Amino acid sequence: MAGSLFGFAAAQYLVLEAVVATVSDGYSYIRDTVSELGVPGTSDASAVMNVAFGVSAVSVLAAGICSAGLLGSRRTPYLAAIAAYSAGTALVATVHAGDGSAHVVGAVMAITAGNVIALVVGTGVPACPQWYRAGSVALGLVGFAASACLIAGIGPVGVAERTAIYTFTGWEMLTAAVLLRTAEQHRTGASPSRGMLARLRGRH
Repeated sequence: MAGSLFGFAAAQYLVLEAVVATVSDGYSYIRDTVSELGVPGTSDASAVMNVAFGVSAVSVLAAGICSAGLLGSRRTPYLAAIAAYSAGTALVATVHAGDGSAHVVGAVMAITAGNVIALVVGTGVPACPQWYRAGSVALGLVGFAASACLIAGIGPVGVAERTAIYTFTGWEMLTAAVLLRTAEQHRTGASPSRGMLARLRGRH
């Protein structure tokens, strides 16, 4: 369930963002922020972008709750980061860019928490495949580096912001693939002793 929810959250976000950007005259992935797509009146599809934010908030929260049992001693910081991501994304969906500081707070919460999630999982769950742990850590570090560039005004704002956001989106897709593949192996009995879920259950 967690794998399906993480995968759905990432896929719907990327698809709906692309749709809204396509119908928004003059919009640039390089120069413009994601939040601009959700400002009412900027395009006929601005509401769609806010739906994408809202769906992401709910889906990630549900996925986090479903997968928390796999985190062992990292369960509490993992759930805290999941909650912060969902709350921040919900703020972005409901308080639009330019409408007040709550939008900025929400964006900072969502971007920061998303990359914290990747780092918490990558550094705290030794039963996960090594390549997955390394990938999670790498994505989290790249996300924080991009966030620093965004704050410092280094490079095009659209590129810096999207890099900081897409690192978590990439982590969602990576995690979805690993969880769904491992769950399938567990169901079919293929190499159960090496399956991530089997090892995690034995460990925790």
